[in-house]
Amino acid sequence: MGYVRIKGTIGNAQQTTAREVELLADTGTFYTIIPPALAKELAITATAKTKLTLADKRLVEAQISLAYIKILDRDGILPVAIIDSPEPLLGATTLEGLGLRVDPTNGKVEHSRPYGLAALQTKFPPQQPLHNSA
Repeated sequence: MGYVRIKGTIGNAQQTTAREVELLADTGTFYTIIPPALAKELAITATAKTKLTLADKRLVEAQISLAYIKILDRDGILPVAIIDSPEPLLGATTLEGLGLRVDPTNGKVEHSRPYGLAALQTKFPPQQPLHNSA
């Protein structure tokens, strides 16, 4: 299939800074990856750290943040990892969150479901008192 690249917009979660970038779609990457220089330019600051295993099996520490991401006609605030990378990578969390997929037959990013930022809403039934049958 080769490489799949797509233009999108990345900005900080407050949406005060953003710009169009070209991303390499990488369905094997959990987080969308942005290089530190891009994070600094867009005022995307880390809120946590985690360890990630790279494709070459190296373990690295990554800064995690939230960023505004728009791909095609869909956008949302999604998690990103800030690590050294030669280019931004479009990861699975962004693809899933925006309802997008990479079609391996034509190498294009396309809609995978109706739009709506993926969210799980649960309502638990009220607690029932335990009855003792003794």
